[in-house]
Amino acid sequence: MRALLFGLLLASFSGFAQPRDTSQQLFRRPPFTLKIAALDLINPIHQTILLQTDIPLAARWGIDVGVGWVFNSTNFAQYKEETFRGLKVRPAIKYYFSRSKAGDDYISLVFKYNNLYNDRYVDVLRQGRQYSEWMLQRRHYTTLGISARIGTQLYMDKAQRWIVEPFFGLGTRQVTIKNGDLPPDAELIDNRNFFSLERVPGTYSSPDIMLGCFISWVTGRRK
Repeated sequence: MRALLFGLLLASFSGFAQPRDTSQQLFRRPPFTLKIAALDLINPIHQTILLQTDIPLAARWGIDVGVGWVFNSTNFAQYKEETFRGLKVRPAIKYYFSRSKAGDDYISLVFKYNNLYNDRYVDVLRQGRQYSEWMLQRRHYTTLGISARIGTQLYMDKAQRWIVEPFFGLGTRQVTIKNGDLPPDAELIDNRNFFSLERVPGTYSSPDIMLGCFISWVTGRRK
């Protein structure tokens, strides 16, 4: 499944280099759409149902509003009673630099906000290190970010109702991690592997790379 989606993503980007008939599109607004981020459904770190909508403002401008729910993480919720859940918000401003009957190419400025909670088992020592215990601890992840994204919206049927939208983005993000409280006598045991995606509590800044593909349904004709 992952290989199929990635191959579709690479093939769709060839649309940037193809000549397009733009004779009737420059004065028309892009369509209203409802779309889902296909790759986010299989993301092993943040499995997410992310729904977005395109709202056209003019022939070249529009906004893209997205709200997602993280429902699981294969990496950080492996055992019974462990959970990884929370909210993602993705507002964006879009500029369409190429318009045609076949599809539309755009650049956009995307803002990112995540508010996630991870209930995960940790090893602790209790009662002055008299015994060890496996207990749930809650971690809180907050992310703020901004990215530049480029993408193409390719119509897949004659009725122009279905769109495949591969995209690539690059930006920066700031992640704040906080651990929930444990019992006063509990002492964490650091037994992480040499390579681990889990970070210690604190605030981190890092590059943010976005690579994905939306599957869209057009809710109205282009005007």
